[in-house]
Amino acid sequence: MKKFKKLFSLVLVLSMIITVTACGNDTENTTTTTQQYVDNGVVNTPGYNNVTPAESSENQGVQGTPSEAVSTSQNNIQINPEGTTASQESQATQIPNTTQAKTQKPTEAAPQITDGVGKYTGTYNSIEQAVYYPADLVNSNRTYPIVAFANGTMVSYTFYETLLKELAKSGFIVVGNSETMAADGSAQISSIDFVISENNNTSSVLYGKVNTDKIATAGHSQGGRSAVNAAVKDSRIDCVLSIAGSNYVEEAEKLSTPVLFMAGTKDMIVDADKWIKTAYDAVKGPAVYVNYIGGIHTTCCSTPAPYVHYASLWFDAYLNGNTSRLDNFRYGGELSSDSAWTEFSYKGL
Repeated sequence: MKKFKKLFSLVLVLSMIITVTACGNDTENTTTTTQQYVDNGVVNTPGYNNVTPAESSENQGVQGTPSEAVSTSQNNIQINPEGTTASQESQATQIPNTTQAKTQKPTEAAPQITDGVGKYTGTYNSIEQAVYYPADLVNSNRTYPIVAFANGTMVSYTFYETLLKELAKSGFIVVGNSETMAADGSAQISSIDFVISENNNTSSVLYGKVNTDKIATAGHSQGGRSAVNAAVKDSRIDCVLSIAGSNYVEEAEKLSTPVLFMAGTKDMIVDADKWIKTAYDAVKGPAVYVNYIGGIHTTCCSTPAPYVHYASLWFDAYLNGNTSRLDNFRYGGELSSDSAWTEFSYKGL
Protein backbone atom coordinates (compact mmCIF):
# COMPACT_ATOMS: atom_id res chain seq x y z
CA MET A 1 0.00 0.00 0.00
CA LYS A 2 2.82 2.38 0.86
CA LYS A 3 4.49 1.55 -2.41
CA PHE A 4 1.25 2.27 -4.22
CA LYS A 5 0.91 5.69 -2.54
CA LYS A 6 4.48 6.56 -3.43
CA LEU A 7 3.88 5.50 -7.02
CA PHE A 8 0.65 7.52 -7.16
CA SER A 9 2.38 10.60 -5.75
CA LEU A 10 5.15 10.28 -8.31
CA VAL A 11 2.62 10.00 -11.14
CA LEU A 12 0.74 13.06 -9.84
CA VAL A 13 3.91 15.17 -9.66
CA LEU A 14 4.94 14.11 -13.15
CA SER A 15 1.45 14.99 -14.43
CA MET A 16 1.67 18.47 -12.93
CA ILE A 17 5.09 19.04 -14.49
CA ILE A 18 3.81 17.95 -17.91
CA THR A 19 0.76 20.22 -17.57
CA VAL A 20 2.84 23.28 -16.66
CA THR A 21 5.25 22.55 -19.50
CA ALA A 22 2.39 22.19 -21.96
CA CYS A 23 0.88 25.51 -20.86
CA GLY A 24 4.23 27.17 -21.34
CA ASN A 25 4.46 25.78 -24.84
CA ASP A 26 0.96 26.99 -25.65
CA THR A 27 1.94 30.48 -24.56
CA GLU A 28 4.99 30.44 -26.78
CA ASN A 29 2.95 29.24 -29.74
CA THR A 30 0.39 31.97 -29.17
CA THR A 31 3.12 34.59 -29.13
CA THR A 32 4.45 33.28 -32.42
CA THR A 33 1.07 33.39 -34.17
CA THR A 34 0.40 36.91 -32.98
CA GLN A 35 3.22 38.19 -35.14
CA GLN A 36 1.52 37.07 -38.36
CA TYR A 37 -0.79 39.22 -40.45
CA VAL A 38 -2.44 38.31 -43.74
CA ASP A 39 -3.59 41.09 -46.04
CA ASN A 40 -5.89 39.76 -48.72
CA GLY A 41 -8.88 40.87 -50.72
CA VAL A 42 -9.60 43.99 -52.73
CA VAL A 43 -12.21 46.65 -52.14
CA ASN A 44 -12.84 49.10 -54.94
CA THR A 45 -13.77 52.26 -53.09
CA PRO A 46 -15.16 55.06 -55.26
CA GLY A 47 -13.10 58.22 -54.95
CA TYR A 48 -10.24 56.70 -52.99
CA ASN A 49 -7.97 55.31 -55.74
CA ASN A 50 -9.18 51.71 -55.41
CA VAL A 51 -7.43 50.88 -52.18
CA THR A 52 -6.62 47.34 -51.00
CA PRO A 53 -7.61 46.40 -47.44
CA ALA A 54 -7.20 43.24 -45.44
CA GLU A 55 -10.60 41.74 -46.12
CA SER A 56 -10.51 38.29 -44.52
CA SER A 57 -12.73 38.06 -41.46
CA GLU A 58 -10.24 35.56 -40.04
CA ASN A 59 -7.38 38.05 -39.84
CA GLN A 60 -8.65 41.07 -37.96
CA GLY A 61 -6.06 41.51 -35.25
CA VAL A 62 -3.52 44.26 -34.83
CA GLN A 63 0.14 43.73 -35.53
CA GLY A 64 3.05 45.97 -34.68
CA THR A 65 6.64 45.07 -33.96
CA PRO A 66 7.09 41.69 -32.24
CA SER A 67 6.95 43.29 -28.80
CA GLU A 68 3.71 45.04 -29.72
CA ALA A 69 1.96 42.26 -31.61
CA VAL A 70 -1.42 40.87 -30.66
CA SER A 71 -3.30 37.98 -32.15
CA THR A 72 -4.46 38.23 -35.74
CA SER A 73 -6.66 35.16 -35.50
CA GLN A 74 -10.35 35.73 -34.80
CA ASN A 75 -10.28 32.65 -32.58
CA ASN A 76 -7.19 33.75 -30.68
CA ILE A 77 -7.89 37.44 -30.24
CA GLN A 78 -6.25 39.34 -27.42
CA ILE A 79 -8.06 42.58 -28.15
CA ASN A 80 -10.85 42.86 -25.61
CA PRO A 81 -13.63 45.29 -26.61
CA GLU A 82 -13.84 46.28 -22.98
CA GLY A 83 -10.18 47.29 -23.23
CA THR A 84 -8.90 45.02 -20.46
CA THR A 85 -8.59 41.41 -19.44
CA ALA A 86 -7.88 40.26 -15.92
CA SER A 87 -4.15 40.48 -16.56
CA GLN A 88 -4.45 43.75 -18.46
CA GLU A 89 -6.43 45.66 -15.85
CA SER A 90 -3.33 46.07 -13.74
CA GLN A 91 -1.53 47.49 -16.77
CA ALA A 92 -4.31 49.98 -17.39
CA THR A 93 -3.78 51.46 -13.94
CA GLN A 94 -0.18 52.21 -14.84
CA ILE A 95 -1.07 54.99 -17.28
CA PRO A 96 0.87 58.03 -16.09
CA ASN A 97 -0.85 60.90 -14.33
CA THR A 98 -0.87 63.80 -16.77
CA THR A 99 -0.77 66.32 -13.95
CA GLN A 100 2.92 65.49 -13.76
CA ALA A 101 3.46 66.06 -17.48
CA LYS A 102 3.63 69.83 -17.39
CA THR A 103 6.62 69.77 -15.09
CA GLN A 104 8.62 67.22 -17.05
CA LYS A 105 11.03 68.44 -19.71
CA PRO A 106 10.60 66.48 -22.97
CA THR A 107 13.48 64.87 -24.80
CA GLU A 108 13.49 64.74 -28.60
CA ALA A 109 15.05 63.11 -31.64
CA ALA A 110 15.94 65.25 -34.68
CA PRO A 111 13.04 65.83 -37.12
CA GLN A 112 13.06 64.04 -40.47
CA ILE A 113 10.93 64.88 -43.50
CA THR A 114 9.87 62.18 -45.98
CA ASP A 115 7.03 62.12 -48.51
CA GLY A 116 5.75 65.53 -47.50
CA VAL A 117 5.52 64.74 -43.78
CA GLY A 118 7.90 65.65 -40.99
CA LYS A 119 8.36 63.37 -38.00
CA TYR A 120 10.25 63.37 -34.76
CA THR A 121 9.99 61.47 -31.51
CA GLY A 122 10.39 62.46 -27.90
CA THR A 123 9.76 61.22 -24.39
CA TYR A 124 7.24 63.00 -22.22
CA ASN A 125 5.78 61.87 -18.93
CA SER A 126 7.71 58.61 -19.39
CA ILE A 127 5.86 57.80 -22.63
CA GLU A 128 7.36 57.87 -26.11
CA GLN A 129 5.69 60.49 -28.30
CA ALA A 130 5.77 60.67 -32.10
CA VAL A 131 4.85 63.90 -33.87
CA TYR A 132 3.88 64.06 -37.55
CA TYR A 133 3.42 67.39 -39.29
CA PRO A 134 3.01 68.80 -42.83
CA ALA A 135 6.38 69.53 -44.43
CA ASP A 136 5.32 73.09 -45.21
CA LEU A 137 5.01 73.81 -41.49
CA VAL A 138 8.73 74.52 -41.30
CA ASN A 139 8.54 77.66 -43.47
CA SER A 140 4.94 78.60 -42.74
CA ASN A 141 3.75 81.61 -40.75
CA ARG A 142 0.48 79.95 -39.76
CA THR A 143 -0.33 77.69 -36.82
CA TYR A 144 -1.67 74.15 -37.06
CA PRO A 145 -4.31 72.32 -34.99
CA ILE A 146 -3.49 69.25 -32.90
CA VAL A 147 -4.85 65.75 -33.50
CA ALA A 148 -3.89 63.37 -30.68
CA PHE A 149 -4.18 59.68 -31.55
CA ALA A 150 -4.67 56.71 -29.20
CA ASN A 151 -3.72 53.11 -30.02
CA GLY A 152 -5.60 49.86 -29.91
CA THR A 153 -4.86 47.24 -27.29
CA MET A 154 -1.21 46.22 -27.00
CA VAL A 155 0.10 48.12 -30.04
CA SER A 156 2.08 51.34 -30.32
CA TYR A 157 1.83 54.29 -32.71
CA THR A 158 4.12 52.50 -35.18
CA PHE A 159 1.25 50.27 -36.27
CA TYR A 160 -0.73 53.33 -37.35
CA GLU A 161 2.08 55.26 -39.01
CA THR A 162 0.55 55.30 -42.51
CA LEU A 163 -2.76 56.57 -41.12
CA LEU A 164 -1.05 59.21 -38.98
CA LYS A 165 1.07 60.48 -41.87
CA GLU A 166 -1.97 60.82 -44.12
CA LEU A 167 -3.77 62.83 -41.46
CA ALA A 168 -0.72 65.09 -41.10
CA LYS A 169 -0.68 65.69 -44.86
CA SER A 170 -4.18 67.10 -44.50
CA GLY A 171 -2.77 70.01 -42.50
CA PHE A 172 -2.67 68.87 -38.88
CA ILE A 173 -0.02 68.27 -36.24
CA VAL A 174 -0.66 64.63 -35.37
CA VAL A 175 0.77 63.10 -32.22
CA GLY A 176 0.81 59.42 -31.32
CA ASN A 177 2.38 57.63 -28.39
CA SER A 178 3.59 54.26 -27.19
CA GLU A 179 0.81 53.64 -24.66
CA THR A 180 -0.67 50.19 -25.28
CA MET A 181 -3.53 50.32 -22.74
CA ALA A 182 -5.06 53.69 -23.53
CA ALA A 183 -8.72 53.31 -22.57
CA ASP A 184 -9.06 56.01 -19.91
CA GLY A 185 -7.70 58.82 -22.11
CA SER A 186 -4.92 59.92 -19.75
CA ALA A 187 -2.02 59.10 -22.06
CA GLN A 188 -3.76 60.88 -24.92
CA ILE A 189 -4.16 64.01 -22.83
CA SER A 190 -0.46 63.75 -22.00
CA SER A 191 0.31 63.75 -25.73
CA ILE A 192 -1.66 66.97 -26.09
CA ASP A 193 0.35 68.50 -23.24
CA PHE A 194 3.53 67.41 -24.99
CA VAL A 195 2.69 69.19 -28.25
CA ILE A 196 1.64 72.33 -26.41
CA SER A 197 4.94 72.31 -24.49
CA GLU A 198 6.75 72.04 -27.84
CA ASN A 199 5.01 75.20 -28.99
CA ASN A 200 6.94 77.00 -26.25
CA ASN A 201 10.20 75.16 -26.84
CA THR A 202 12.54 77.43 -28.84
CA SER A 203 14.59 74.44 -30.04
CA SER A 204 11.56 72.57 -31.39
CA VAL A 205 10.39 72.59 -35.01
CA LEU A 206 6.92 73.20 -33.55
CA TYR A 207 7.98 76.39 -31.77
CA GLY A 208 5.23 78.95 -32.37
CA LYS A 209 3.54 76.66 -34.92
CA VAL A 210 0.82 75.07 -32.78
CA ASN A 211 -2.75 76.30 -32.58
CA THR A 212 -3.16 75.39 -28.94
CA ASP A 213 -6.85 76.35 -28.98
CA LYS A 214 -7.83 73.80 -31.62
CA ILE A 215 -7.48 70.17 -30.55
CA ALA A 216 -9.03 66.86 -31.61
CA THR A 217 -8.70 63.34 -30.28
CA ALA A 218 -8.79 60.27 -32.48
CA GLY A 219 -8.22 56.59 -31.90
CA HIS A 220 -8.75 53.01 -33.00
CA SER A 221 -10.30 50.14 -31.04
CA GLN A 222 -9.46 50.72 -27.35
CA GLY A 223 -7.98 53.99 -28.59
CA GLY A 224 -11.40 54.98 -29.92
CA ARG A 225 -12.68 54.59 -26.39
CA SER A 226 -9.75 56.69 -25.19
CA ALA A 227 -10.62 59.45 -27.66
CA VAL A 228 -14.10 59.69 -26.15
CA ASN A 229 -12.91 59.55 -22.54
CA ALA A 230 -10.21 62.16 -23.12
CA ALA A 231 -12.81 64.55 -24.51
CA VAL A 232 -15.08 63.93 -21.52
CA LYS A 233 -12.21 64.77 -19.16
CA ASP A 234 -10.56 67.65 -21.05
CA SER A 235 -12.54 70.70 -22.15
CA ARG A 236 -9.74 71.77 -24.52
CA ILE A 237 -10.82 69.10 -27.01
CA ASP A 238 -13.04 70.38 -29.83
CA CYS A 239 -13.99 67.19 -31.66
CA VAL A 240 -13.50 63.42 -31.62
CA LEU A 241 -12.92 60.59 -34.10
CA SER A 242 -13.53 57.03 -32.88
CA ILE A 243 -12.65 54.25 -35.36
CA ALA A 244 -13.88 50.76 -34.46
CA GLY A 245 -13.98 52.02 -30.90
CA SER A 246 -14.81 49.74 -27.98
CA ASN A 247 -16.93 52.50 -26.48
CA TYR A 248 -18.85 52.08 -23.23
CA VAL A 249 -22.37 53.53 -23.23
CA GLU A 250 -21.92 54.90 -19.70
CA GLU A 251 -18.83 56.78 -20.88
CA ALA A 252 -20.27 57.93 -24.20
CA GLU A 253 -23.38 59.37 -22.59
CA LYS A 254 -21.14 61.88 -20.78
CA LEU A 255 -19.81 63.22 -24.08
CA SER A 256 -21.07 66.51 -25.49
CA THR A 257 -18.11 67.14 -27.82
CA PRO A 258 -18.86 66.48 -31.54
CA VAL A 259 -17.88 62.92 -32.45
CA LEU A 260 -17.55 60.90 -35.65
CA PHE A 261 -17.99 57.15 -35.12
CA MET A 262 -16.65 54.85 -37.87
CA ALA A 263 -17.30 51.12 -37.91
CA GLY A 264 -16.71 48.19 -40.30
CA THR A 265 -19.38 45.77 -41.49
CA LYS A 266 -17.05 42.76 -41.17
CA ASP A 267 -15.41 43.73 -37.90
CA MET A 268 -15.67 40.61 -35.73
CA ILE A 269 -13.67 42.08 -32.83
CA VAL A 270 -15.63 45.22 -32.02
CA ASP A 271 -19.22 44.59 -33.04
CA ALA A 272 -20.71 47.74 -34.55
CA ASP A 273 -24.19 47.29 -33.11
CA LYS A 274 -22.99 46.40 -29.61
CA TRP A 275 -20.18 48.90 -29.12
CA ILE A 276 -20.32 51.68 -31.68
CA LYS A 277 -23.94 52.33 -32.66
CA THR A 278 -24.97 52.17 -29.00
CA ALA A 279 -22.31 54.76 -28.15
CA TYR A 280 -23.59 56.99 -30.96
CA ASP A 281 -27.13 56.70 -29.58
CA ALA A 282 -25.90 57.56 -26.08
CA VAL A 283 -23.92 60.74 -26.78
CA LYS A 284 -25.64 64.02 -26.00
CA GLY A 285 -23.84 66.24 -28.49
CA PRO A 286 -23.43 66.36 -32.28
CA ALA A 287 -22.55 62.95 -33.70
CA VAL A 288 -22.21 60.96 -36.91
CA TYR A 289 -22.27 57.18 -37.28
CA VAL A 290 -21.25 55.28 -40.41
CA ASN A 291 -20.18 51.73 -41.29
CA TYR A 292 -17.52 50.92 -43.93
CA ILE A 293 -18.70 48.14 -46.23
CA GLY A 294 -16.34 45.17 -46.03
CA GLY A 295 -14.25 46.83 -43.34
CA ILE A 296 -12.65 44.56 -40.77
CA HIS A 297 -11.12 45.67 -37.50
CA THR A 298 -7.84 46.92 -38.97
CA THR A 299 -8.95 48.22 -42.36
CA CYS A 300 -8.21 51.78 -41.24
CA CYS A 301 -4.55 50.75 -40.97
CA SER A 302 -4.18 48.81 -44.21
CA THR A 303 -6.54 51.11 -46.14
CA PRO A 304 -6.54 54.53 -44.49
CA ALA A 305 -7.76 56.61 -47.46
CA PRO A 306 -11.55 56.30 -46.94
CA TYR A 307 -11.17 57.05 -43.24
CA VAL A 308 -8.71 59.91 -43.66
CA HIS A 309 -10.90 61.57 -46.29
CA TYR A 310 -13.85 62.05 -43.95
CA ALA A 311 -11.73 62.49 -40.84
CA SER A 312 -9.98 65.43 -42.51
CA LEU A 313 -13.32 67.03 -43.42
CA TRP A 314 -14.51 66.52 -39.85
CA PHE A 315 -11.37 68.06 -38.36
CA ASP A 316 -11.40 70.90 -40.88
CA ALA A 317 -14.91 71.84 -39.82
CA TYR A 318 -14.21 71.94 -36.10
CA LEU A 319 -10.52 72.83 -35.95
CA ASN A 320 -10.18 75.27 -38.85
CA GLY A 321 -13.64 76.79 -38.65
CA ASN A 322 -14.69 75.63 -42.12
CA THR A 323 -18.20 74.78 -40.96
CA SER A 324 -19.46 74.29 -44.52
CA ARG A 325 -17.63 70.97 -44.35
CA LEU A 326 -20.39 69.72 -42.06
CA ASP A 327 -22.70 69.56 -45.08
CA ASN A 328 -20.75 66.44 -46.03
CA PHE A 329 -22.08 64.78 -42.87
CA ARG A 330 -25.77 65.61 -43.32
CA TYR A 331 -28.33 63.77 -45.42
CA GLY A 332 -27.73 64.55 -49.07
CA GLY A 333 -24.05 65.24 -48.40
CA GLU A 334 -21.06 63.30 -49.63
CA LEU A 335 -20.91 60.68 -46.87
CA SER A 336 -24.60 59.75 -46.99
CA SER A 337 -24.36 59.11 -50.74
CA ASP A 338 -20.96 57.35 -50.70
CA SER A 339 -21.54 53.74 -51.81
CA ALA A 340 -18.51 52.56 -49.84
CA TRP A 341 -20.30 53.33 -46.57
CA THR A 342 -23.62 52.22 -45.10
CA GLU A 343 -25.93 52.74 -42.08
CA PHE A 344 -25.23 56.48 -42.16
CA SER A 345 -26.82 58.47 -39.35
CA TYR A 346 -26.27 61.88 -37.78
CA LYS A 347 -27.68 64.17 -35.12
CA GLY A 348 -27.12 67.65 -33.76
CA LEU A 349 -25.18 69.06 -36.71
